[in-house]
Amino acid sequence: MQERQPTPSRTWPRTILATLMVVVGSAFAAEFIARQFFDLETLQYRRPYQPIFVSGDYHYLMPNEELPFVPGGPVAMGYRPGPFGFYYNADTPPPHSAATLADYLFAHKRSRYDAAEIDRLSCAGGDPVLIYVLGSSVAQGFSSEEKADTWHAGLERALRRQLDRQDVHLFNGAMGGFVSLQDRLAYHLAVAPRPARLVLIVNGYNDLTLPANSAVRPGDPFQLGLRYSQLFDDGFVWWAARHSAIANSILQSEFTSRITEFRQRLEQDDVVFARHAAAITDIYMENMEEVLDSCVARGQACRVAIQPARAVTAERVGTNAGDVLSQKRMVQLYRLLLKKVAASPHREHFIDLTHVFDRGEKMQHYADSVHPNYAGQQVLARALLAPTLAALRGAATVPAAAARCARLSGSSGG
Repeated sequence: MQERQPTPSRTWPRTILATLMVVVGSAFAAEFIARQFFDLETLQYRRPYQPIFVSGDYHYLMPNEELPFVPGGPVAMGYRPGPFGFYYNADTPPPHSAATLADYLFAHKRSRYDAAEIDRLSCAGGDPVLIYVLGSSVAQGFSSEEKADTWHAGLERALRRQLDRQDVHLFNGAMGGFVSLQDRLAYHLAVAPRPARLVLIVNGYNDLTLPANSAVRPGDPFQLGLRYSQLFDDGFVWWAARHSAIANSILQSEFTSRITEFRQRLEQDDVVFARHAAAITDIYMENMEEVLDSCVARGQACRVAIQPARAVTAERVGTNAGDVLSQKRMVQLYRLLLKKVAASPHREHFIDLTHVFDRGEKMQHYADSVHPNYAGQQVLARALLAPTLAALRGAATVPAAAARCARLSGSSGG
């Protein structure tokens, strides 16, 4: 009798399917628990990628899928979303100036003039007093609840009273998170093509602290390492972090670990800190001196104001205040920067604001480690009034690039 061959078991496919269902179900359950009970979130970029400048404005609680539609995002530039990317739409009215890449700088929440209004005032004729403000979040007036409470709004009002004219306008093109390299780009792209009587740059703090805050090279935008990771690393990791709170938590933990390690080296190793401090301050001076060189060559009045920091104020008033780096390191960085400013051939074009909160309410003028609160905004405006008036004496408006207003008029009429 022929022996019967055993038939392949039909339970394996069911076992595999059941196992997969358990794994998938467990993953969904773990993700649900991570979000609902541990408040973990998926990766949210908050700042859109911005060509030329690396990072755009900060958009709190906005989901990733909405970022392309913000000012400065690809849709505002005429790029339309497709199945696999963004493509320029030929039916979109084309730009007539490269300055449109920087127009988003004037669209932040504390800005009182957008790019269209700035161009209208610039091309309206007469000889108005047009002042441009560049810098980072302190220059924006970031901690102000209302636009009218910002230091630049207060300075504009004070200048109108002092000069007895209502055609004084302070255009704010500062952007939170910017370093001096981005301010340098903003000057050439957003300001130089437009007429200006004075350019006022308020910065310094980010250049000194962002390397320790984000583990980037001295002088680099704080998001540069992130952008490198997104472009050159495994794309699946970033996809997972955008869709899984658990994956994002693992990714953030890795970043935090790397940044903490880098920061500890700066705190504990005097040789490493000295090397980085020298590079940080050298690059800052290079960027600002290049802008000031350009201003002198164009016959334009420009000033660079070194902003205060709570740790430096604390040192001077005899107390302690923490920051990204220790108070000791913060003071060392500021001292080195101010030493290089004093040795600069443009030293008369720098304004030292680091003492501005040493009197009166002192530490109470800060909303956090660097941003002034409402009272601090008013102090900052008063501190900048005299230097601004001095800079305006004898200053002439440097006109816009040739035929710019004609091109703008022609493009809007077409």
